[in-house]
Amino acid sequence: MTAPSRVQRLATTWPTLHLEAEIPEFDALVVDGAVRHPRRFGLDELRRLGGKERAIALHCVWGWSRPDASWTGLDMRVLMSLVEPEGDWVTVSSASRVYSACLPRADAQRGILAWARDGEPLEPSAGGPLRFVPPADYWAYKGVKWSARITVSDHFRPGPWESRVADPMGRIPEEVLSP
Repeated sequence: MTAPSRVQRLATTWPTLHLEAEIPEFDALVVDGAVRHPRRFGLDELRRLGGKERAIALHCVWGWSRPDASWTGLDMRVLMSLVEPEGDWVTVSSASRVYSACLPRADAQRGILAWARDGEPLEPSAGGPLRFVPPADYWAYKGVKWSARITVSDHFRPGPWESRVADPMGRIPEEVLSP
């Protein structure tokens, strides 16, 4: 058996990394683009749609992982069913308009719009009040802190990290997921 080409360290704390100079204010989540029913959701309205707790591991390209992460929020599948998407790509953007990430709709729907982590409300420095957490088989750069807009389209729209990394799709190599 050969050693994995990339080794992640288990983080015991939550490292903080973001591109924004200041933490943005959250007003609402706008869902637009190629959808039948564009909508605007306040945080309380999203919570009323039904939050659930899910275990979704987070793996950062900077070499750390939190396989034990627990997130509470709204499944993206629920949100997408309300707006009836017509495109195959989903771009989630931050309230600062500095950061965004794009995933195939089928995969984005496996993510969660989280307002709590490990049983505690998300702090602003961790992306609160609303953070998109991608499926565990994607790098954490596909997640978006301070999520404020979700745009459905018919094409891939690279965000800041996606346009800088070797793999803009952001799928984690198998050797990282199961060394």
